[in-house]
Amino acid sequence: MNKNKLVKKWGSGLLAGTLIIGSLAPIAHPYTVSAAENKVQQVAAAGQGSVTDTMFEDLNGNAKQDSGEQGVAGIKVELHNDQGALVATATTGADGKYEFANLADGTYYLHVDLSTLPTDEKLYTTEGINGADGNSSYFTISGGNTVTGYHFGFYPQQGAIQSFVYNDSNKNGQKDGGESGINNVHIALYNESGTKVADTTTDSNGAYSFSGVKPGKYYAKADIPNNYKYQSSTYFGSDGTTGYFSVASEQTVQNELNLGLTALNNSAVNGAVKDATTGAGIANTRVELHDVQGTLIQTVQTASDGTYSFTGLEQGNYYTKVIIPTGYNYASGNGYGSDGNSNYIALTGDNTASGYAINLQKQANATIAGVLNTPSGLGIDGQNVSLYTVDGTLVKTVATNSDGDFRFGSLPEGDYYVKAPIPDGYTFDSSYGFGNDGNSYYLHVDGNGNINNLRLTLAQKVGQIRSTVFGDLNKNGTQEVSESGIPGATVTLYSVSGAVVDTATTDANGLYKFENIAPNNYYVKVTPPAGYNVLANSAFGSDGVSGYVQVQSQQTITNLNASLVVQVNPAEVSTAQWIYNKDGSTPAVNNSSTLTIANNYYDSYNNPNINVQFYNKDGGVVQTTGFTATFSNPGLVTPIYSNSQLLAFSHSDKTGSTLVTVRDSKGNVVRTFTIVVTASDVKASDIVLGASNINTIIGGTGKVSATVQPTTTTNKTLSYTPADPSIITVDANGNWTAHKAGTTTIAVRTTDGSNITKTITVNVGESVVVKEENIPNYPDDVITEGKNIYIDTAFTNTYNSHDMNFREYDTAGNMLNSSNYVYTSSDTSVLAPKADQGDNWNRLLVVGAGTATITVKDKAGNTVRTFIVHVAQANTTVKAADLTLSASNITANVADTGKVSATVSPANTTNKALSYTSADPSIITVDANGNWTAKKAGTTTIAVKTLDGSNITKTINVTVADPNAVSNAKWVYHPGFTPDTDLANGGTISVPNTYKDGYGNGQVDVAFYNKAGGILLATDFTYTLSNPSLFTKVGPSGNLAVFTLDQSKTGSSLVTVKDASGNTVRTFTITVTGKSIADRMKSADLEIANSRHGASSWKAYIYPHNADVPAGVTYRLDAYSTVTGALGFSTQIGTSNGAYHQEIESGTSIGGWGQAGAYNFKLYATYQGVEYLVTEGINTGYIQPIGSQHVYTD
Repeated sequence: MNKNKLVKKWGSGLLAGTLIIGSLAPIAHPYTVSAAENKVQQVAAAGQGSVTDTMFEDLNGNAKQDSGEQGVAGIKVELHNDQGALVATATTGADGKYEFANLADGTYYLHVDLSTLPTDEKLYTTEGINGADGNSSYFTISGGNTVTGYHFGFYPQQGAIQSFVYNDSNKNGQKDGGESGINNVHIALYNESGTKVADTTTDSNGAYSFSGVKPGKYYAKADIPNNYKYQSSTYFGSDGTTGYFSVASEQTVQNELNLGLTALNNSAVNGAVKDATTGAGIANTRVELHDVQGTLIQTVQTASDGTYSFTGLEQGNYYTKVIIPTGYNYASGNGYGSDGNSNYIALTGDNTASGYAINLQKQANATIAGVLNTPSGLGIDGQNVSLYTVDGTLVKTVATNSDGDFRFGSLPEGDYYVKAPIPDGYTFDSSYGFGNDGNSYYLHVDGNGNINNLRLTLAQKVGQIRSTVFGDLNKNGTQEVSESGIPGATVTLYSVSGAVVDTATTDANGLYKFENIAPNNYYVKVTPPAGYNVLANSAFGSDGVSGYVQVQSQQTITNLNASLVVQVNPAEVSTAQWIYNKDGSTPAVNNSSTLTIANNYYDSYNNPNINVQFYNKDGGVVQTTGFTATFSNPGLVTPIYSNSQLLAFSHSDKTGSTLVTVRDSKGNVVRTFTIVVTASDVKASDIVLGASNINTIIGGTGKVSATVQPTTTTNKTLSYTPADPSIITVDANGNWTAHKAGTTTIAVRTTDGSNITKTITVNVGESVVVKEENIPNYPDDVITEGKNIYIDTAFTNTYNSHDMNFREYDTAGNMLNSSNYVYTSSDTSVLAPKADQGDNWNRLLVVGAGTATITVKDKAGNTVRTFIVHVAQANTTVKAADLTLSASNITANVADTGKVSATVSPANTTNKALSYTSADPSIITVDANGNWTAKKAGTTTIAVKTLDGSNITKTINVTVADPNAVSNAKWVYHPGFTPDTDLANGGTISVPNTYKDGYGNGQVDVAFYNKAGGILLATDFTYTLSNPSLFTKVGPSGNLAVFTLDQSKTGSSLVTVKDASGNTVRTFTITVTGKSIADRMKSADLEIANSRHGASSWKAYIYPHNADVPAGVTYRLDAYSTVTGALGFSTQIGTSNGAYHQEIESGTSIGGWGQAGAYNFKLYATYQGVEYLVTEGINTGYIQPIGSQHVYTD
């Protein structure tokens, strides 16, 4: 067979294919066949060949139908022979398949009627068929073969909806960070005609979504759960139905259909029970919540700060009742009456009633009194005495009267102590009830108690003076470590009237002392030993007399130190200085000092003199009258004696040195030193250049030749400065190197201050010829310095490569090695250097439109050439060739945001649009611009894909961490604040039902920490209990999760802790052990005693064991006749307060209780409305000896 190329014209498109010449079946009458869902209209004679394929949604863009990619129905496909005659037609069925069967051997092509393509799909990929005109290439049927591989791939033009249903707890109409989603909410999506098109249910985060939504108008309906009500939404109404909204092609409606709800049965009542006197909260007070019919709904105990709270309440009217503890009376209330009942409280189901407060005051009739006196019994009057509670709170302060008595009355029951500061001039002698620091022991009084026998006896004290007389060497008035005391000084103590009180003499260390001085005012006088004078300081004047000194009882004064100095000979030389220097300096002239000058030296008076002045120990100038000087080199300097304030030494132009010896008028040598005279500097007067021009080529080197005149110049150093270091550089020694072609200068300058400059002119020529080669239709182009070259983005060289080619030659025309030259571009988005390909060309890739400056350098870094290339945008469509990610990984924390940085190349790609797809939007979301938001901890990927049909995809790996995720939990605030206990996941906390934490509260405290060790807010979590009956209250309190024990219960409860997203972050078990409340109520002693606390008849006493018995237990004693069995007495004894070793005394005395064998006793305890039998038996077993005291056994 012969094969010939054929170009087929169809519509406006061109088809190129292969025509196989062979036998063609004759044309017969048309007929119709059908197969499966495909409708085929055939108009040619039958054979055995076939053509078949599928039109489908190519979701991954690989031009192949993969699993899950659905067929596209309703597309008309025509079969034509090679003459263009219509052979048959087919329409794709629901599976997208078309087929032409029973075809005779021959050459055919397909035509797809583009008007039948679906409007909700876009043409995405093609295989064998031109997407522009619908024509396929030619194919051959021969021997009954089946032809395939002619199809379109589509991408659905659909949108999506992604939003949340959440608890709008702050009711601001938007989903904030701390507001949790609501799961299992059903939402349906309806089209404009009201037909339901999709259903979904919110996940654990409250998120819901509809994908594959066709463009159009819709509305949604949410089934609001029974325990929630509508709060806010942009689109949803209060019935859970939205208005109409539109979804466009490939649009994601995100967070616009959020629905905010609020929980029902979410009301709360908050209040406080406080001490009316101190304002402090009263802990462990029982508070009850009742409905208006009086039914008890809930009971709580006040916290350590006196607050209470009832939560999770449904709509209705309520009131609260405070059970006023024993020992307290009602004082005032906000919303409360004197019976402890509040007014009615109306709750809506989601409101909070706050501010309910009741103020109680302790009963106050007790007295504490005592006396402050001396050992002789004389009262100490006018002294303040203060009363404190045991926690250090000041109750009141009173002053002792003339008898030393003090008294605190009208005190409430409590524990106190008295503080009597010991006044100045007194010391502790003896006491009753006081310590030697003036603080009493702890004192307990009940509301009517009386303590009046406290006594604190004090004795008077005396003072003393102890100080030092010392030699003040540095004369600063203060004794330093090196300054010793001076013995033999006389020190006299005087009263303010001038009378001598005492006299002392300083010891070998200069110490003097006056002891047993009565408190009063005095002054001191120091008389120094011979040879010393008193130097005034902070304690003494120069006359040796101090100021007035107040001596207090038991005071030791140690700051009356006297400063003495040795009497000075004003004519004795101690130091010397070289003065009158022009620079203002005054160097010390010590023995062996050297004074150096130049032979042109002049002092500040313009005399050629060295001036030396002498000083005594006090710093005074020593007169030089009678001083003489001798010299080892007499002709160098001449002494001048005319000025009695100094010695001057005049010099000439001579140079050399001489030892100078100076003697005073008595012939004593006072100083020896050396004078050195040197020659003065010689400045430069000229620079002589070896050459005033440098002519060289790139890479040339040499050295500047320059000579300083005169030859005696002291500093001959020169500096070398090029005007343009890019052309030539010069080092500090004048060595130069030429770097690029051009003209410049070098400045040669003296550095000795003469500022002489000479200039060298520099000319650097080119050493390399650069040529652009392989230019289509143009000869090679020599690139001169600064040349402009103009091309466009479609430029290709003669090898059809998209780059510019360059070679280098020497000036003789010899080709150089291109690897010895480096090309750089100022803008690689326009022109980018390519790697060496080993063919001795340097290449610049044409990347995009713009202007780039190209710099060519040799291996030594010298600039060989610079030129400019202007690249215009060619009028062509350029597809993406690559996609570059600035980072292939994203590591973030929850709530972090950022942007994907991706670059499409080449830079002149026509369509640079990209799509960004998160594999798991619950972990990270990405918008159409690549902006991402980290949602929750986990790992996933983001696919970045080109949209210009090049189908390039790059993947970013994503790891999201939650910095506030629970990493550790601890059981904290143990009794006594012992170290916290780590609480592992699945761990167990075991406590007795009488457990109290470090603050004395009957609760277990748990704290949660993140990985960094930071404590997390307990309010960020929810807590579910498998056995909530063990606790009266569970929930967050600031940074802690608090589990308040019902001290009447024992057992275990699994605690499940979840975060705001509903994720379980920790589980642990709390096991409560101990006695039942019935057994605990039996933990009390009953005694019947006569005159236990003063004269009385028989009274009943209850002693609760506070380890078992909480506060608020009320006791009643029933006495039944042992003869008749009838109830004789039923008496309320009192109420427990939870304190250690509490005694509850009956308010009444009943003589019958003490009749041995007369009564059978039954003691009942009532706690939280339930009555328990504590003990029973014949009264003989409870009667104690008259006047006896209880012996505690707990």
